[in-house]
Amino acid sequence: MIITTDYEKLFKSLRDHLISHSPRLTKDITECIKVFFRHYFSTNHTVLCSHAEGSEYLTDILVTNFDPKKIVQPRTLSMASPALSVHLAAESELGGVGASSAYGVMKNVVEDYIKLLLVRCSYRVMIFTSLPYADEIDHVQNRIETLRNLYASTPKLDSGMLLVHLTGTQPKSSQVQAVITEDSVRGFIISECGNLTQEVAVQAV
Repeated sequence: MIITTDYEKLFKSLRDHLISHSPRLTKDITECIKVFFRHYFSTNHTVLCSHAEGSEYLTDILVTNFDPKKIVQPRTLSMASPALSVHLAAESELGGVGASSAYGVMKNVVEDYIKLLLVRCSYRVMIFTSLPYADEIDHVQNRIETLRNLYASTPKLDSGMLLVHLTGTQPKSSQVQAVITEDSVRGFIISECGNLTQEVAVQAV
């Protein structure tokens, strides 16, 4: 299983998609992310996430070999599903209630991030934003290290993790707002054993 290469390819495709569409509002960025995953994986998998024709299941985005609503057949109640497996689980946390401070934003991120640590799957992706504390140096790397530590502290994980960080701004001290530019979308890969992270090198789109 070549996890690092798969994560790099996925990140670069997602980054290109976000930059080419350049959504501005949080709800539009979130929808753009969901559209990307549906298109990227729908040929060979079932992609479960909230949209006009579907709903999320367990995490914001779950890529599976089954549809939970179609496993039990009507009338016969027979099971029409192969061995159940989850290819990828993803969470996107770009704001939410209380996301108007460095602490509030990160608290929301960690709450969703832990879901990914608990789901049994082959690949994991966390898409998030952050705010710095006053005078904090390289706050993005600090947040990445926090998430790496959580991964490393969770037993029996060997999938690694793709972390996608979107630069966060805070206009007029209100809720955080993620920004999409060529410089604002960064990818970091947590190693399989969780002992290190590596930033994905990219070229300008």
